[in-house]
Amino acid sequence: MIPMKRLFVLCVVFFGTFVSSQLSDDHEFLPVDEAYPTEAELTDNGRVIARWVMPEGYYLYKHALKLVGKEGTELGTLVIPPGTPKTDEFFGDVEVYYNFLEISARVIGQSHAEVVVDIHYQGCADAGLCYPPELREFRFAGFGPEVEIGSGQSVLADTGVSIWVAIGSALLAGLILNLMPCVFPILSIKALSLVQSAGESDNPRHAVGYLSGVVATFLTLAILLLVLREFGAAIGWGFQLQSPGFVAAMILLFFVMSMNLLGVIEIPGFGISMTRPNPFMTGVLAVIVATPCTVPFMAAAIGYAISQGGIELVLIMGMMGVGMAVPYIAATAIPQIAAWLPRPGRWMVTFKRVMSIPMVLTVVWLMWVLTRQVGMMGLLWSLAAVVLLTIAAFVGRQQVKWLTSVWAIMAVVIAGAVYAVSLPNDVPQTTKSETFEYAKFEGLVAAQRPLFLNVTADWCLTCLANERTTLSRDVVKQAFDHHDITYIKVDWTNRDAQVTELLEQFGRYGVPMYVLYPSNGQPVVLPQVLTPDLVRDYLNKYEGQST
Repeated sequence: MIPMKRLFVLCVVFFGTFVSSQLSDDHEFLPVDEAYPTEAELTDNGRVIARWVMPEGYYLYKHALKLVGKEGTELGTLVIPPGTPKTDEFFGDVEVYYNFLEISARVIGQSHAEVVVDIHYQGCADAGLCYPPELREFRFAGFGPEVEIGSGQSVLADTGVSIWVAIGSALLAGLILNLMPCVFPILSIKALSLVQSAGESDNPRHAVGYLSGVVATFLTLAILLLVLREFGAAIGWGFQLQSPGFVAAMILLFFVMSMNLLGVIEIPGFGISMTRPNPFMTGVLAVIVATPCTVPFMAAAIGYAISQGGIELVLIMGMMGVGMAVPYIAATAIPQIAAWLPRPGRWMVTFKRVMSIPMVLTVVWLMWVLTRQVGMMGLLWSLAAVVLLTIAAFVGRQQVKWLTSVWAIMAVVIAGAVYAVSLPNDVPQTTKSETFEYAKFEGLVAAQRPLFLNVTADWCLTCLANERTTLSRDVVKQAFDHHDITYIKVDWTNRDAQVTELLEQFGRYGVPMYVLYPSNGQPVVLPQVLTPDLVRDYLNKYEGQST
């Protein structure tokens, strides 16, 4: 007896042949390999990608797409974009793909030297021919034999090169983080500490303490990323800033620090003194405030680390911490650098007051981010907590004997505010200036219209800087208009699994991400730091010279 599945395939073949013979006088159909040329690759981060670029009038069915591992190859979840709804004469209401399609799955297990994958697909032509289901086998070499990998991790490709490139990128990214505006307030505190302790014998201890704080925080973030992603959370770099409670805690912390710099709460017992800061805690704060920033080399390092998981992620994040701490270590360990530092004096009091300005601006910016995440209620809770902290600080300054009670009140206020803003509320969120509709986006991609994709977040300072200095400039807007490019802005301020999946399709795990979809050819990922000339050059290269 013929199995139902095989009988169905035979019927489809027979019916397709019959239709083809009836229409042969009016339409000449392409062979299946020309109608659906199948390409496949195994990326360095262990993901199998299959793609099709189809002629006009030909489409693939979503329900027929599969990636199946063979000969010891085990694949993870199939990543496939939403299709275009269609009422099909052969299968009824289905989802289909025109022009371009890319699907992928991660290799999560391998027991032989090769990665072997079967790609299943089936398509039809608008003119009336339905092709039978197709299967193509692909083999990818380059991995060692008998590699066993836990679920959710990927095969490490070309470890002799990639891991060292990732380590170098992590060190450079950590070093460049020191130049970003988000860490400037914390680094100014370290500068004060360097000047205050110039020539003292315990400078090496301060350097080791700061290095320990920075690296420990990066390692903590790495472990959190591993644990949360193991439980299925779609997160990446800066994930903690997608939590309104964390943002509220940062608002109150920076408010207290700004008051300290202004001399309002220079009271005995304050744990983070601005003139004699705890080096470990300063390192922790430096990493926390650095997460809104993304710098060159970071995307490659973080993307590689997250895709590999486990020891690679911990190693890469730790090396990024080392890179971030290198300038301070050099300033304390090299006498020639220390000799350049100015002598301590009354100018430091003025410098502290000046440094309170970026602290206060950081508080204002974080309040804006919180408002975008949870609405005005988040701002009201934060302002109420700020008022209570101010009163508590004033009381503590006037009555030192009540210091223990003041600290208890401050802790309760901060905890209460964090809890309050974390509660669900009915206030409509305003983060998404343009709501991201995945199906509509895939439809635009399938239509081969030129697109410029901007994946951003309100807490990402690099994103905001690129938008203000480049994407909002008239010269860039005119270039978009000249090339008839559709500009799409996708917001990742709040956690969104679909946006995370979109990032991961390009090997990215953080924002910003800029992708140019040319009218012909494959998508092109742009650098994370933009200039008007750079964007215009990319448009001219892939869409023709502008006049």
